[in-house]
Formats: sequence, structure tokens, C-alpha cells
Amino acid sequence: MKNKREETHDMNEIPVKKGMTRRDFLKGAAVGAVGIATMGLLEACTPKSETKEPKADATSSATEADTGKSEIPAYQGTSGQPSFLTAPEPIPESKIIKTVDTEVLVIGAGFGGVATACSAAEQGAKVIVVEKTAKWNGRGGGAGVLDSKFMRKQGLKIDKAKAKAEWVRTCGSRVDESVISTFFNRSGEAMDWLLDKAEADHSAVMIWGGYSRSKSLPDEPGYHMIMGGDSIKEGEFAPVALLYNASVKAGVEYAFNAPAEQLIKDGDKVVGAVVKTADGYVRYNASKGVVLATGDIAADSEMLSYYAPIALKAVESQYTPAGVNTGDGHKMGIWAGAVMQDGPLPTMIHPQAYAWFHGPFMFVNNDGKRFFNEATWVQAKSLNIMAQKCGNVAYSVFDGNWLDDLVRGLPEGGGMFWDSFRPVGAEFDTKAQQATIDGYIDQGLAFKADTLEGLADKIGVNKENFLAEVKRYNSMCEAGEDTDFFKEKIFLTPIKKGPFYATKVGPALLAIVGGLITNADMQCLDSDGKPIPGLYAVGNTAGSANAVDYPINVPGNSHGRCLTYGYVVGQNLAKM
Repeated sequence: MKNKREETHDMNEIPVKKGMTRRDFLKGAAVGAVGIATMGLLEACTPKSETKEPKADATSSATEADTGKSEIPAYQGTSGQPSFLTAPEPIPESKIIKTVDTEVLVIGAGFGGVATACSAAEQGAKVIVVEKTAKWNGRGGGAGVLDSKFMRKQGLKIDKAKAKAEWVRTCGSRVDESVISTFFNRSGEAMDWLLDKAEADHSAVMIWGGYSRSKSLPDEPGYHMIMGGDSIKEGEFAPVALLYNASVKAGVEYAFNAPAEQLIKDGDKVVGAVVKTADGYVRYNASKGVVLATGDIAADSEMLSYYAPIALKAVESQYTPAGVNTGDGHKMGIWAGAVMQDGPLPTMIHPQAYAWFHGPFMFVNNDGKRFFNEATWVQAKSLNIMAQKCGNVAYSVFDGNWLDDLVRGLPEGGGMFWDSFRPVGAEFDTKAQQATIDGYIDQGLAFKADTLEGLADKIGVNKENFLAEVKRYNSMCEAGEDTDFFKEKIFLTPIKKGPFYATKVGPALLAIVGGLITNADMQCLDSDGKPIPGLYAVGNTAGSANAVDYPINVPGNSHGRCLTYGYVVGQNLAKM
């Protein structure tokens, strides 16, 4: 017989953490657009005005005052070859204080690394994880996949052929489709594996319901948000916490404050790595394989300048832990003969440096002029803002009818920074959304005025241009046709009724989602396209799945790939 607690824990419902009612969970879910980002849909940190110091526990983020906000330093390079392309001299044996043997060595304790370790260990492999920071790392609320038992019980099914075609198109057809197919085919299995752990720990689970319903720019309903649980500490990123706790139970050993510096090869095969510790260098031998899971290159300005120069134009970096992801795995892989995918690398740049809500309303730049079709996806918004010569900022302008206009368009639009944080099936909460805007006004991230002239003064744009643009925009709304940028009719909402609003919008760098070329089994490839024996990459250390841009038609797929590829590589290595 099930006890009372077990009876309430149906994966077709939203399971709840002990002490947390379903009402509490849904109340927290209806917090407006800011809630999306705060809960991790955008895989970043809290908005600028809400930045908080992290909890100093043993399994949270890595740095002492890690808010995730940092400047992107300009790289003062030379005309010669970048320094990271030259391999360092091998660390001499005389400096190695001891040798440790294992079967699988994972370098990096983020989502991808911990997933790999947990998967391999649960299949019986001996696994050690080395991590440069003091703790495992994770942020956000969940991961995007293509299938799961939770989705099936809610009647949610993704057309994989359509979703994959959109993914490939977004990436300019410059991806390895076999690598993407591994994600599409195995992500449901991997998510079920994680959901089993969430269910056992009484974590809260939901599917984000604010995804885009646009016919031209559709999202898929596969973003699983996992929060809380019996073993999860306050502020922890539940998916990685669950995997970390399970991996330790399965026998995985973790060495923190232990950055790997060089891979070790025996002929063509990678057989281990040299790791720096407080006591000296330690050699780790890995009989089955080494997995690079060190995250992206966002904190290395030289690598950004070489592989993804557009990232340097963002207002700020919001990657956490701030300053940690310096491309260590990419560099070690290159030195061992692995090859980076063609550049420029795809970037995750979202319009969240200031306010996190802007919907499909009219945008103007600092010169007061409209400059693109605003009913588009977040990457396009960021890139269009970054292309302006009058400042790296824009303003989303709307009037007193904005909530009615917004709700009317949601059946044909939505998505990040447009819809809100709500479970599938829940109604859009207009009161919460208004509270979000009111909060932005208090924080100086949004503006409100009784007249358009007054709004122009508050946001500081060219008033003459601004008033002329609003007049023209209103005329096109009345005509039902946007002859300037061809925005769909349903999103052409006039700006006539006071009070008038504007939110400040700026592009923020979240991650670089490209890396070392791999095959479908996540083996790193050499310059001849052959697998390097013993060397694997997962997460944003791995390339081949993304190119040109970040395809968020599967929202949260950066985390979904960490989970899926870690799960797959772990299983494969354990069977060797």
C-alpha cells in the first residue's frame, strides 16, 4: 500500500518538495517574465537589480562572490598565432608527486561532467572527476529534451523531424546531423533517468508552458524544470545536485581545487591527465577514457577574439561561475590533436542585460528609430541591437493596452522574454506581469510616462525621431501591414493610450556553444576526421551540434545536451 506521500507523487502531476504545497509551487510559477530567467530557462543568473550573493555551501557555485555578472575584457592581441594554439612543454615526471589509477577520468564537474560520471558509475565503472573550482557547478532550473515520460503523461509530443529541420536551418546546415540525432534519439531516455532521481527525491517537476507558438519561429514543449527535493539545499541547481548525490552514492570520487593542465598520450591514445593540486602535480591514469567537460570559452578573451569575436560586443557576460570557463578542455584537446569546429563559433547571446521582458512591441534604438521586426526570437533581438551604431541598447515601447495586446498575441507567439514562467496548461498571469514591469520601473530598468514626449525624455532617445517613428508605427498598425519590417498583423499593436511604457533591453553573453569536433559517440576527432582513442567531450566543450547560432527551438538544449551526451558517454565507457 502506498503511503499518503507516495499517493501525491504522480509524475503526471507536479510533485512537490516536503513542506511545499502545490499551490506554493504554482504561485511561484506565476511570477512573470523575470521568473523565466531566474528559474534558469535562459541558463543564466538573476537580473542585474536582483543579483544575490551565493550560498557558501559545499555543492553550489565556485567563486566567493559569484554573481554571474562580469565585464567582457577586450583582447589586446597580436598579429601572430594565438598563444593557446601552442602546446606547453610536458610537465616533467620529477614534478609528479603521485599516480592514481581509474577507468574513467572526467575533467570538469558541471552538468555534463557530473552526468557522465553518474552514468558510468551506475553501470559499474570506476570513475574519478577532477574540478578546478571548490565545488560542483550548476545553474538554472532544468533542461530541454525531445521526449520523456513526464511529457507523454501530459500528452506532449514533439515532431522530431520538424524540430530537427529547424535546428539545422538555424545552424546554417553546418552541423554534424549524426551528433544531433544522438541528442534527439536519446534525450528522452536520459531525461527519464534524471526524472527517476527527481521522483525519488520528491523534487518538483514541470514543463515550461511559455514556449513560442509562432508558425515561423516555433519552440518545442520540452523544457523540464526541476526544483527542490529532500536532499537539495536552498539555492542549488537541482538537476546537477541530484546527479552529483547519485554519483557519490555510486562510488564516484571527486577531487576539487584540482585543475587538469595536460592530457597524457600513449602513442595516439589519450590515457590520462596531469592535474595540479595544492600538494603538487598528480597523474591520473584512465584505462577506458578521458572526458573533457570543462564548459565553454566565455571567460578567455583571447579565445573569444579568435573563435567568436561577436561575443566581445555584448554588454556583459552572465555566465556562472564568473571567470571560470576559460576553455581549458578545448586547449588540452587541441594540444592532444583534436580539432575545433569551423568558426566563428555559435554564441548564446540573449537580450537580458537590463530588463528581461519586452514581448513583440516596437523597439527603438538610442536615436529613437525603429530598426527590425520585433516579433522574433531572442538571438535575433540581441544581434539586431548589437548592430546599432548609436549604442548597444534598445527600448521596447508599449502603451496602456499592453497586457491585452500581449495576451491576444500569445496563441501565435510567445517564448523567452515574451511569455512568462508558467507550467504547461496554466493561464498567463497578467497581474504578475504588471508587477514585473512596476518592479522594473522602481529599479530604473523600465520607464513610465503620461505622454509620449515625457517617455522620450525619460529614456533619453532622440525625441523628434521617436515621435515620428511612433506616428508611422501607429499608421501601419491601423492599416494592418508593416511595410517597414513585415511584422505579423496580430503583433501590430498601436501606441496611443496612456500611460506609456518602455523597458531597457541589452544583449548579454551566456555561453559559447561550440567546441571540439566530435562524432555521434562524442569521441574527439583529429584533423583526418578519425576518433582519437580514449578522448571524449561533452557539454559546451564539444562541438558539431551547433554552428552559426544557438537553436533555441528546443529551449534549454544546452543543458539537455549536457544531460544526454553525459548519459550516453558514461554508458558507452562503462561497457568498454
